[in-house]
Amino acid sequence: MLNSGLSYDEIWERSKEILKEKIPNSTFEPWIMPVVPAKEGEDCYKKDCMVLKSDKSFGVSFLNQKYFHEIQNTINSVCGVNLPVNIIFMPSDVKKAPKKKEKPAEHIVLMKEQIDNLKQMHSFCALNLKYTFENFVVGENSLVAYNAAKQVSEAPGQKFNPLFISGSVGIGKTHLMQAIGHNILKNFPDLKVKYAKTEEFTNQLVDSCQKGQESYQKMKKFRDRYRNVDVLLLDDIQFAEGKKRTEEEIFNTFDALFHLGKQIVFASDRPISSFKNTPDRLKSRYEWGLSVDILVPDFKTRVEIIEKHALRSNFEITREVAEFLAETFDNNVRELEGAYNKVSAYASIKGVELTVESAKEILGIDENAKKITPEIIIEECAKYYNVTKKDILSTARAKEIKEARQSAIYLTRELLNLSFPAIGEIFNKNHTTILYSYEKLKKELVFNKALQSSISEIEKLF
Repeated sequence: MLNSGLSYDEIWERSKEILKEKIPNSTFEPWIMPVVPAKEGEDCYKKDCMVLKSDKSFGVSFLNQKYFHEIQNTINSVCGVNLPVNIIFMPSDVKKAPKKKEKPAEHIVLMKEQIDNLKQMHSFCALNLKYTFENFVVGENSLVAYNAAKQVSEAPGQKFNPLFISGSVGIGKTHLMQAIGHNILKNFPDLKVKYAKTEEFTNQLVDSCQKGQESYQKMKKFRDRYRNVDVLLLDDIQFAEGKKRTEEEIFNTFDALFHLGKQIVFASDRPISSFKNTPDRLKSRYEWGLSVDILVPDFKTRVEIIEKHALRSNFEITREVAEFLAETFDNNVRELEGAYNKVSAYASIKGVELTVESAKEILGIDENAKKITPEIIIEECAKYYNVTKKDILSTARAKEIKEARQSAIYLTRELLNLSFPAIGEIFNKNHTTILYSYEKLKKELVFNKALQSSISEIEKLF
């Protein structure tokens, strides 16, 4: 009881009435309402401090970072004194135990949380245990995306919401996305995390839309699966483009989660600007937060990826072999890792030392075969259209140069699977211009027999 004559419970009830007018209901209902003052006799109780406790760890973190001063000032105005305030996380299933049993009780709680998290991770979250931040090799190609992902995982729903990760196939988008999920489960064990591919989302939606008496219940179950979560990780979002029913459901799911302060992360093999057939209202949702690119890793980063894999699998690999793999598989991390897995497994099973020569033999690499690079593609296109490499990389608009440039851009994307930003750097163009050229030629190939023949003849040169 304070000098004001009010108990902590009374002060908090009056404070909530004031806070309800100041704080949005989307925050007040889920995060303020569960908060209660600690009572005398509880371990966390303090005589000269109002300890506010909640069993929502994300809510506690959110309130401490965004609304602590608002809560502190409101409580002080109600009780008329400067009363220290502390907002803490207290699991609802943890009860006060005798001091002599304090450590065993904590151990039991920790074990229960770990078991619950593992069950949730495997059955609900659909996360792969190898995709963690610790296992991700950061290079200049992924530094911004990595840092953004780490910040999201440390304060979900508070900034970079949604986070949109784009990049070409097999360079680490899914790894980063799932690492966010793992880290959130570690930092906020009571949060629900859901990872899914957009194709899975679409298939489940189609199944839920089947006619019949169970249709309503199926749709409700589907929506609960994606909306009753604290963090939604939706991969391969480009798969939804042009599928109106899927896009509508993603839009409504986004709004339902966003307005409750839940974290949303999207991943795509194309940048948002390339989504020409996506409704503007959904496209704008993708752009609300932060969009980051993962580019193709440079040589140094690729070597580090191989060496980290070897260290993790307790396999000895020479620098020469690591550099050979990094040089040979330079466009796709997934292919690079696959090559490492193949050669290391073969060497382990046979019990032989892995050398560059044996790696070539295992992978079936012909030393005399021409290695395709963007430079070789540009040179062959220049020869075919009777222009120069300098012409292709210029801004010239002559018909032959434009055709050569578009063909080179198209083949660089098709043969090397580089991201549009990476191709843009090669051709001295921004990625939207590269995307436009690629899409234009791709559409024209459908009906232009002469163009089909030209592209086919150029491909045979490699």
